[in-house]
Amino acid sequence: MSDVRLPRISVVVTCYNCRDYIGDAIRSVARQTLRDFECVIVDDASTDDSVAEVQRTLAELDDPRFRHVRLEKNVGQTGATRRGLAETRATFVCFLDSDDLWNEDFLERHLAAHLNETYAIGFTACNARLIDGQGALIAGCVYWFGHERSRVDRDQAFTPIDPARVPKIDTANGKADWRKQTPYRLYTKRVVHWVWVSTSSMMFRRSLIDLVFPDDDETFRLHMDFYIVVMAQMVAGSLLIDEPLYSYRLHGRNGAADNPVLGGRLHLSSRNWGNTHAVMLDRMLAAMERDRERFITALGDRQYRRMLLRMQAARATVPMSWILFLRSLLV
Repeated sequence: MSDVRLPRISVVVTCYNCRDYIGDAIRSVARQTLRDFECVIVDDASTDDSVAEVQRTLAELDDPRFRHVRLEKNVGQTGATRRGLAETRATFVCFLDSDDLWNEDFLERHLAAHLNETYAIGFTACNARLIDGQGALIAGCVYWFGHERSRVDRDQAFTPIDPARVPKIDTANGKADWRKQTPYRLYTKRVVHWVWVSTSSMMFRRSLIDLVFPDDDETFRLHMDFYIVVMAQMVAGSLLIDEPLYSYRLHGRNGAADNPVLGGRLHLSSRNWGNTHAVMLDRMLAAMERDRERFITALGDRQYRRMLLRMQAARATVPMSWILFLRSLLV
């Protein structure tokens, strides 16, 4: 089937007061080995020189695949992403935070994973290297990727480290070289917990995003990733690429991840987010109940009811949570 064409990819980059890093983020998209994509950069009414930096970078690239949208009013992460989605139409879509960086083969590897011959997943996700504000490496990966975060190091007094995952240090060039890894894992469990990194690590089917994207910009000004990823997992499942294909930047001024890397458990945020998790789940449930017919059309009645019960179980306390979960198994 050599005449079959590859699907196109849309890239949405949102930026708010990120003049120091937005240029590098855009250039990391421009360097992709997979060339057939479109990229829209949405500036969310920045008050620093972000707009000028975006314009300088796009003039430097002179690439018709890139375009810039500037919002007059700050609408937050979800609102800015919504505007970017309105500007794009491709079969697959990726979201890049303005302070993160993609490896050159990010799009290529993710699209290849989506086109596997085993399972048509809803989204792909990879691991990340951690870098500081100057782009220097500070950690080789995010340790909880692909594991339930609350359990990943529980009762693990001594855990062997695979020598293949330890890089060779290139002392002459000041670099670290990791052995190429190609492990992939289907993740089809329909439960509410976090096993991924950030939306910068992901490629989604656009049809899935259209179904699960939140309709409330204000509630999700900062936590859009939790909402869409958990909803997308509950609907369609994901495929995990056990290799860091992008760099997650910790520069001390991140919207959420403002903590330094101390070793051990990675507490990315110093803030107390209070009942954010509960609010998110309540909004998901409200959306599913309000748009019941749309979800049933997309999922079928049985899968819709099972998903609703699993979400209700995540919000309930014991023993009701167990009862709801068991009921979901009987649907």
